[in-house]
Amino acid sequence: MTEASIAAQWATLPDHTAQVESLREAFVERYGSEPDGIWSAPGRLNLLGEYVDFNGGSCFPTPLPYRALIAGRLRRDGILHAESLQMPTPVERPLREIAPGTVSGWFGYVGGVAWSMNQEGGEDISLPPDFGADLLIDSTVPVGGGLSSSAALECSTALALLELSCPLRTEASLEPLPVGGCGPDNDDLRARLARVCMRAENEVAGAVTGGLDQTTSLRSLPGQAMVIDFRDFSFEPVDVNVTGAGLAFLVIDTRAPHDLADGQYSSRRNACEDLRQATGAENLRALLPDDLGFPDLDAEEARRARESTVADTLEHCARVPGVLEGLGEDKLYGWTKHVFTDMMLVERARTLFTDRTPTTPETWRELGQLFTTSHASMRDDLGASRDELDVAVDTCLDHDALGARLVGGGFGGAVLALTTRERVPETAQAVADAFADRGYEKPVFLPLAPGRPANRDL
Repeated sequence: MTEASIAAQWATLPDHTAQVESLREAFVERYGSEPDGIWSAPGRLNLLGEYVDFNGGSCFPTPLPYRALIAGRLRRDGILHAESLQMPTPVERPLREIAPGTVSGWFGYVGGVAWSMNQEGGEDISLPPDFGADLLIDSTVPVGGGLSSSAALECSTALALLELSCPLRTEASLEPLPVGGCGPDNDDLRARLARVCMRAENEVAGAVTGGLDQTTSLRSLPGQAMVIDFRDFSFEPVDVNVTGAGLAFLVIDTRAPHDLADGQYSSRRNACEDLRQATGAENLRALLPDDLGFPDLDAEEARRARESTVADTLEHCARVPGVLEGLGEDKLYGWTKHVFTDMMLVERARTLFTDRTPTTPETWRELGQLFTTSHASMRDDLGASRDELDVAVDTCLDHDALGARLVGGGFGGAVLALTTRERVPETAQAVADAFADRGYEKPVFLPLAPGRPANRDL
């Protein structure tokens, strides 16, 4: 560290038990009684697969130890009252008045879930007519970091509202929750709640996402990554044991603002939809071959096969009448090229960790290469990076990281690097110095621990 260096700033790994107790005490102080329960849901770290979920491909996420918590108690007057320890102003609205266009800001993710529960059908999810709730929210998921703080809030809200409504369901002779309620073993109910949360984010919060974040937050398994196939929302647990390999994931919150509702994300999604309609495909994944992992090829052969497959797919699309006229070459050979590229990177990663066990140094080296390839695609083809993200990635690579990439929708947010445990402090300091040299806002480095899915905590 040079004399002019400023020490790298590390976040504190949350003490979840202490956070639950602190939120309980804060609820009692604000509302004058104990909460009926406390629920929480994690943010997610997407190892690979950006702009892929809404195109029917597969993504490779893992739950984070950073969570959104909600303490709540039942009301019987149809009023939803919500307060946040991170936001200064409480919000209170009659549930019957909440709809797209009527709420905004952070409350859109809370009220939007209540609205969506009443739109998805089924007495076991719809809220009873007189249902209301008092809610107090706390979160350690970095906001704007591309780590799915919004989905963590939505998913904890969904569990809270559903379980808080149980007494009214009994009184109104509505369909009760199944045995086990929203417990982790009830994956069918959690899959439905994930769709509730997706609709809330898409139609009320105004960020048209594809279900990656909500599915991971509600349906993941403790301490494991998962590959989610968004053709049918099925998933496969994948053991990515970086610690056992002497490695570590370094997560850098660059503090560069990240907002999926600002139009950049939706414009790229719309281009994908335009291509899908022009080709008549069910989704963009259907334009690629079935097998994308190339299990019989080594890393270099698989790279060449991926590039050839993407090039052939784009040329096929370009020959479809109306595609080039509708999208233009920049979007076809840029934005949608990225989608095909990342779909193939995920399938190769799946192959590395499921078809080639046990892992070897070559496995991890190739995973790092997949990360870096994804970042180059996000930067050069999708145009979704920015200077802070590129500086963080390049600095990690200059300090011998196996790979690095931006995570989330881009245009700000976080960077993920795969490096050796020994190099983590040095690499973090190098990134902090690089940001200081350029006058960027000071980045925050996030320690990691195994995450777990949304659940009731009290």
